[in-house]
Amino acid sequence: KQSKPSNVVSNARTMKVMRSTLAGLPILCPQWVNACLSKGEIVAPTGDMSIRTLPRKQADNDDECHDRFGVAKYAAAFQKGMQSNTLLSGVKVLMCGSFGGSMANDIKGLLQDAGATIISSITVASRNLSDMLSSADTDTTFVFLCDDSLLDKSCGISDSLYKQTKKVCDNSEDAKVMAVHFSWLFDCISC
Repeated sequence: KQSKPSNVVSNARTMKVMRSTLAGLPILCPQWVNACLSKGEIVAPTGDMSIRTLPRKQADNDDECHDRFGVAKYAAAFQKGMQSNTLLSGVKVLMCGSFGGSMANDIKGLLQDAGATIISSITVASRNLSDMLSSADTDTTFVFLCDDSLLDKSCGISDSLYKQTKKVCDNSEDAKVMAVHFSWLFDCISC
């Protein structure tokens, strides 16, 4: 009788842990270090020695999320020959608001590691939305990744871009356009 694999959930969701997850690298626990020290050599990790899932901030049901084994699934996909991460393949992302210095770099790094296309300006975003409207592009998801701005003027979405986005959504039942808080990205990676 085969037992259900144990699911070790990380205590933290740091940038290093998320980037390791997206790269398909195993994330080992202190138990592995202790096992290596007690044997006096490198040992193969077993059981509870590696992280299988990262914690989510916005889970409806934590137990459901923890059963997804996100870290292990990425590692298995890379082991089976996946060349790059496709988690956000086909997703175009415009970072809205005023992400500061290292936060902007960290988010861009995660988006790239996850296979997303980063939209560099409002003009490029407008062009992409026009393409979605004119070609009935149903394969692309457009995401406005928002910071913690509380005021409309500081969020980076102009009135004309808002109207264009609304037009795309109104004219196509299949349009995939989302405006989300940046924690959405972290939760996507976590499970």
